[in-house]
Amino acid sequence: MNLKNNSYFLINFIFVIIIGVVLCYSYFFYPNNQPISCAYKLQTGLDCSSCGLSRAFSAFTHLKWEEGKAYNSNALLCFYFFLSQFIFRLSIIYIIAIHKKNIRPFFIWTESTITIILFIFTFYKFLL
Repeated sequence: MNLKNNSYFLINFIFVIIIGVVLCYSYFFYPNNQPISCAYKLQTGLDCSSCGLSRAFSAFTHLKWEEGKAYNSNALLCFYFFLSQFIFRLSIIYIIAIHKKNIRPFFIWTESTITIILFIFTFYKFLL
């Protein structure tokens, strides 16, 4: 495994850990047991664009799709983004670590570009 693949492996490994922690957090803290409150709502009393996102993720990890969409209508797309990234990054780790395949720079650039575009598409609603 060359240095470029080592770095790519490490980045994907870190993403898998972070997304895995978020998914586990969402699963174990079911919607009404969320230990972290929205700072914006605490200060202003108003909902922000991401209010209900943690509760929605919790509902989605328990396969309660309608309940999750009721918490935040934009949450399902975000959940799909993170779940697909988790699976995709895990498969890249598998390819590099188990099969000892070298990942070509073209794949890394293409994958990174597609991920950035999907990220912007998924989260632009939260900026409005």
